[in-house]
Amino acid sequence: MDIIEFKKRFEIQLENAFDYEKALERQNLNHEDVIKLRQRIADKSKVPKFIHDKHLILFLNGCKGDIDEASKHIENYFEIKITSPELFWDRNPESTALQFSFKVQQMAPLPITPNNCYAFVHRVADLNPQNYHYDDVFKMFMMMAEHAIFTNGPREGSIFISDWTGVKFGHLFRASISSIRKSFDFILNASPVKMKAIHILNSSYLVQILHSICKPFMSQEFIDIVHVHPSNLNFEEFFEKHIPRHCMPADYGGELPHIEVLHSKNIENLIKHKEYFHLEEHHFKQRFDEFINHK
Repeated sequence: MDIIEFKKRFEIQLENAFDYEKALERQNLNHEDVIKLRQRIADKSKVPKFIHDKHLILFLNGCKGDIDEASKHIENYFEIKITSPELFWDRNPESTALQFSFKVQQMAPLPITPNNCYAFVHRVADLNPQNYHYDDVFKMFMMMAEHAIFTNGPREGSIFISDWTGVKFGHLFRASISSIRKSFDFILNASPVKMKAIHILNSSYLVQILHSICKPFMSQEFIDIVHVHPSNLNFEEFFEKHIPRHCMPADYGGELPHIEVLHSKNIENLIKHKEYFHLEEHHFKQRFDEFINHK
């Protein structure tokens, strides 16, 4: 696929994404700063020459309008994605590997919250640790998050809810230190969306072990947004303080369908979106060759 065909097909995908003008207005941004950001990254070897304004506005928004910071995030974004195929390549939602992981994990986007944040929920469906693969789980989460961003445009940040019911000691050792380091590096230094809060439901002593494993890769700011909740959590208080009832699945007393239903819908949406993942991967593989040759 040459660059002309790629650009044409990618622009078709982006036409179906969020409304650019409405996003500028909602997030109090201006197109002039998007132009300045494009100029700032023009000579960056790690950044593709073709990058759409709808991508740029996401980074500008995530960095609170700071053009220098947005430029750094864009560089990190492409470098990490290009050099971490285990986390960001092979993202065909109909592949055997991902179809298997869809049965092991259940994930779904939730409605945009009243404070204008994306929200996502996750839980383990297959409790056998041997079937858990961290790389694929992170890959699934990023695909889900990117689809939500693609659909809803820039927002104030994201909220991640992880239900630890059934998580066993063996699950903690199904991830390499390299993958953990790369995933935290991406979330903290490259993602166009700032993580606002992480809620761990039905926690156990395993959370402390995980904290010890991940602490070297986490900033204090990140640690401060992690909220650990016991199995006897008062969800009425949770709805009031964190996420309202109408944004939560029925599994937790919310007004949405059960996670299993939301998860199935999420898979359907990812499959409909597979052309985007295919084009992005094609682009990254080309960039990988250029990146290696440049080094």
